Amino acid sequence: MRRSLGWRRPWAIIGTVLSELLIRDVGVIEEVTLELAPGLNVLTGETGAGKTMVVSALELLLGARADADQVRAGASAAVVEGRLVPPPPGAAEWLGEGDEDLVVSREVAPASAGGSGSRSRARLGGRLAPVSALSEVVGGVVEVHGQSDTVRLAQPAVQRDLLDRFGGPPLAEAKARYAAAYRAWREAADELERLQEGERERLRELDRLRYELDEIDRIAPQHDEDETLADELRRLEHAEALGAAAAAAAAALTDDGAARDALGAAVAALRGVAGVDPALSSLLERAEGLAAETQDLGLELNAYAAGIEADPQRLEALRERHAALVRLTRKYGSDAPAPGAIDTAAVLAYAEQARARVAALESGDARAAALAEQVVALETAVTEAAEALRAQRRAAGDRLAATVAGHLEELAMPDARLEVVVEPIPPAAHGADRVELLLAANAGEPALPLGKAASGGERSRVALALRLAIADATTPGDGDPSVLVFDEVDAGVGGATALAVGRKLARLARGRQVLCVTHLAQLAAFADAHFVVSKRRVDGRTVAAVERVEDAARVTELSRMLSGTPDSARAAEHAEELRALALAER
Repeated sequence: MRRSLGWRRPWAIIGTVLSELLIRDVGVIEEVTLELAPGLNVLTGETGAGKTMVVSALELLLGARADADQVRAGASAAVVEGRLVPPPPGAAEWLGEGDEDLVVSREVAPASAGGSGSRSRARLGGRLAPVSALSEVVGGVVEVHGQSDTVRLAQPAVQRDLLDRFGGPPLAEAKARYAAAYRAWREAADELERLQEGERERLRELDRLRYELDEIDRIAPQHDEDETLADELRRLEHAEALGAAAAAAAAALTDDGAARDALGAAVAALRGVAGVDPALSSLLERAEGLAAETQDLGLELNAYAAGIEADPQRLEALRERHAALVRLTRKYGSDAPAPGAIDTAAVLAYAEQARARVAALESGDARAAALAEQVVALETAVTEAAEALRAQRRAAGDRLAATVAGHLEELAMPDARLEVVVEPIPPAAHGADRVELLLAANAGEPALPLGKAASGGERSRVALALRLAIADATTPGDGDPSVLVFDEVDAGVGGATALAVGRKLARLARGRQVLCVTHLAQLAAFADAHFVVSKRRVDGRTVAAVERVEDAARVTELSRMLSGTPDSARAAEHAEELRALALAER
């Protein structure tokens, strides 16, 4: 935000509070800054002045869906910024060293020309962040109760959550034990279901792998067969040529008058002068060696020629095996082998993998049987955990009904009776209970679902009583929001009941920060800080302004709320009386 606060009031709040809220170009608001106080803050003003727009802007900081219609006409973007002091839990990654507060912001702009919808940017600690991070960080400490809250209260999931929050640590522990048992049960049941659903596919895969292994085993490729087979195949394919070449070479060396005889004559000539000249003696040794080597070579060539012969049957067998190994390589060997190539190492590696897979598939029946037993045992554990959780919920329901009844009596509903019904249902992630809140608004009436049991004003009081009950059972900053926002929770309320609502909200604001949009002077009189939203024309356009009022200005606003005119002397007296009453009770 563009400036730091001068506010240094002593803290009476447990947990994080919203110390400052800046709103720019949202609806009829051009730019306003609210420096909120600890305790109870109220926003008042004429109908349509823009009070609810403040709450809508705050909801943007909680990650609410952005709408281009929220941007003030002619503005490039709507901006909402808030300062949270001290930084909320979970904000560590967005803080700098020594930061004592966290500034959060949301910017909403219409889509680019030709497009529809809106563009949105979020920042935490001055850094760009996903909108979901706003919900996680800010939503953990700020809770908004809007005019639709009584509608939400009719939802079973909302009622169950209210009861679980009221139940405190014992219920939370029972819920955690149930969640762990349910998760283990579902994991085992899901695996068993996958095994059962995949039985046909498992058998098909087994048949295929067994056929492939049988084909490989019948041919039985060897690791070094690539080269040895190729060598033998070449010899047999060229047997006649090889034998003829060896025989001819042997004849050239050993026949009469051939190389062996010529070398023998050379040796004899040299031996006649042996010992005369050492140099010639050395040449004689070489000639003798060549003669001996020629004799050996000729003998070996004759043996090779005698030993090699054409074997058509062996040649055909080798060709068939080569073709078989080529087929195996093409089916189970390396990818894209060269035409006619053999890769027995790759084929054998595939066979090893296939045998391991067959072993795993063949163990499927045993695994399924073991899982079936495990699922039964885990289901029993889930049932036991569900019963323990249900017992906690029913006990908490009795306490919640009694606590809400006490609040409703003080809210001018002395005969109202809340019933918390907890009934078994099939196990689900949240438990095995259906939770329903029933209300008998008047004596002698049957208890009915909240949406059918009361008028709008009565439902508003029930919603407030429930929130007060949760506040009684929880601590701000310990899993319960420390900032509560109420948007006309007093709808349909007036007279003495309005005064009771004011007392309740003032009580709720002990240890918390509460921001309430209201039209009731009886409620506003209890505020620690009173803000007035008003509209005026600037250059022909309507602009909303927010001003904090004190002393005489506050009495004037209370007078307007009581009588419709700020100049009524009798209304001013009544306003002074309300303020004195509120101050005395606080």
